[in-house]
Amino acid sequence: MSHPLVFNHHSLPLNSADDIHPAVSEFLKISLRVHRIGFTVILVDETIDKAWFRLELLQGYFWKDWHDQQSNNPQTKDLIRTFRRIATQQPLFSRQDHADNVELFDVRLPETEENVPALKAAAWHESPLLSFPTRPPWTASPIPVFIEKMSDDGEIVNSTDELRNLYSIEQFEKEKQELQEKVQRQIRSGKELLEQSQTVYPYLCFCDKSQEQLRTWLYPVNLLEQVKNALNVLNTFAEYWRDGRIAGYTHDELHRLGLKNNVSGESESVRNNPKLKRAREFYLPTGEKAFFEYHVKFPRGIRMHFFVPPENHTVFIGYIGQHLPL
Repeated sequence: MSHPLVFNHHSLPLNSADDIHPAVSEFLKISLRVHRIGFTVILVDETIDKAWFRLELLQGYFWKDWHDQQSNNPQTKDLIRTFRRIATQQPLFSRQDHADNVELFDVRLPETEENVPALKAAAWHESPLLSFPTRPPWTASPIPVFIEKMSDDGEIVNSTDELRNLYSIEQFEKEKQELQEKVQRQIRSGKELLEQSQTVYPYLCFCDKSQEQLRTWLYPVNLLEQVKNALNVLNTFAEYWRDGRIAGYTHDELHRLGLKNNVSGESESVRNNPKLKRAREFYLPTGEKAFFEYHVKFPRGIRMHFFVPPENHTVFIGYIGQHLPL
């Protein structure tokens, strides 16, 4: 299951040489942040070098020129290396898309007849655009478009749509929650969630009983939706903690980030009872056991127990199931 971005090559060239470094740096940062929430592929028009090097940023100045100047810069070399791990895919439309009559589907900006392939791809795939903020309309989101397509009866049907356009980190942060929800709506079982976990929840680690509980998920889809919301919040917390935007764990931080369910630690009676405490100890990937006392509370008596060690900014999920014994 892949979730593509569409590179908007129409947003080039940049406006001046002074724009090159800040614009490319911001572009890379946006790409990585969108990749972290599950958009694992960038669709690139066949006229563009999918390895990026021959992408012309400004007349006579190519991505490779910027890369060669910045590859030894400690502030950008890790960013470049990580970005190059993101998969690119050409062409914008697959054989299946052509079989589904993408030729009978057209997209244009208001008041223009210009052919804009990246917009067509974004509308067809229901994917966000990844743009440089060079000029309108690439400096706004959403971008309104007109769509023409042929019905099964051979008639042309006109409609309008709005395309998400990621052109700045600030804009991405505004769109982030809805983009995450778009990715996660396609996860319809605990098994799929576990299979997608490294992509969708890169700052969480599922360990011990939680893996098998997801693999054999027995509860309704609406309960899975609540679990996904809680995992989403925990993943965002871990990311912000790692980036220094949050000082450390508190229950209030999770609620501030959008957790809709109650969360708490264990009571004194549980912490002081060896048998009850042991029931809440789960194995970490290192083989060590830890006390997973924090837990999110869901309907039907379901609890999700997690552990937040301060040394590696990762949240470990150890148990998602019926209320443990009291």
